Amino acid sequence: MSMFVLHNARGESVDLNNDSLLSYTPTGLGTTFTNTYSQYESYFKMTKANMQQGQMKLNIMFGDVESRSYQTFSQFATFLSFQPLTLIYNTGAEIWHRDARLTSLSKTEIGGSTVLQTDRLVEQFTIEFINPWYNNKQGRYKTYNIDTGLSIYGSGFFNEQGDFNQNLILQSSGENASAHSRPHLSGVTNNNINSTISYDSDAITLNYTGTGSTEWYYGLVEAWSNMRDSVLSFDKTYTISVDVQGTVPSVAFRVNNKFSPVTKINNNKWTRLVYTFSIPNLTGATLNKFYIRLNAINGNNNNLTGFVKGQKLRFRHFKLEEGNKSTIYTHAPEDGITNAGIKYGYGYMAEVDDNNKNNPYVDKAQVDITNI
Repeated sequence: MSMFVLHNARGESVDLNNDSLLSYTPTGLGTTFTNTYSQYESYFKMTKANMQQGQMKLNIMFGDVESRSYQTFSQFATFLSFQPLTLIYNTGAEIWHRDARLTSLSKTEIGGSTVLQTDRLVEQFTIEFINPWYNNKQGRYKTYNIDTGLSIYGSGFFNEQGDFNQNLILQSSGENASAHSRPHLSGVTNNNINSTISYDSDAITLNYTGTGSTEWYYGLVEAWSNMRDSVLSFDKTYTISVDVQGTVPSVAFRVNNKFSPVTKINNNKWTRLVYTFSIPNLTGATLNKFYIRLNAINGNNNNLTGFVKGQKLRFRHFKLEEGNKSTIYTHAPEDGITNAGIKYGYGYMAEVDDNNKNNPYVDKAQVDITNI
């Protein structure tokens, strides 16, 4: 991003450092105050501070070649006529905004500039600021339901909503699931291959129906679904996780043709399978297509055959989230289920014991906080 970008009241933007506009030697980006003091003998106590309005001045060379210099100047002058303007200043550490109005834009002739003699127009540009520098940060506001079994809770702003990310999989718990509430991504299909599916009070169960020489899996996103119909992007990193148990030796995630490391499981306890990946941007007939599967594995090396009819694969608590780490399981916000396993209050966020049912529930709203 350029150091200086200017917006006008019509929603148009101009980069002040590009092939057609070259700005240089800016002044007036700082802030100046006028302070009032009350004097007692040799001591001075500040009683009032007023920030001066401030002006920014810079020189601009118009056009990438001489023949386009006048046209570029005219277009820029038209852009400036839709006021007020907003200057966006990228310092490299943060991005700041400041609203302004045009004070002056000089107009000379090619070769006759008082700034620099060249074969293009070089003019002086001045704007007056009408407010301080500001930027917008995002926060989440939380309110608490009354719970007579607890102390009184307040409300406030927190920078983070605990140590967890949003779940991108809908109806992901698998508990008391049905054919109409299976885990899936919005807009894409899912399927189970070479197995029957049953829905229990605590998980979803696949029963292998093949002959021992066929692959079997649960397709969370199946049939080469179109990326444009999902919430995912090619340019991001994702982490997927799920609780798994069953009578198959091992399991692995498969995203298109790439497998996660194989994880051994058993039928007595839940094992959390985790895989970090990005979706390859394919070409040709498979452009924008992808799938995500939970595969049964016979052994340690992605062996997809040799199973015994009747073997089981059980799973629950799917979670797909942005980033390169797995966070504690939460429902997707679209499910409308309160994530009661997260404890809020006084800035302390943590996973709580499943037996501790007397926790405050939380309503969440996302807001912008303006920092001046």
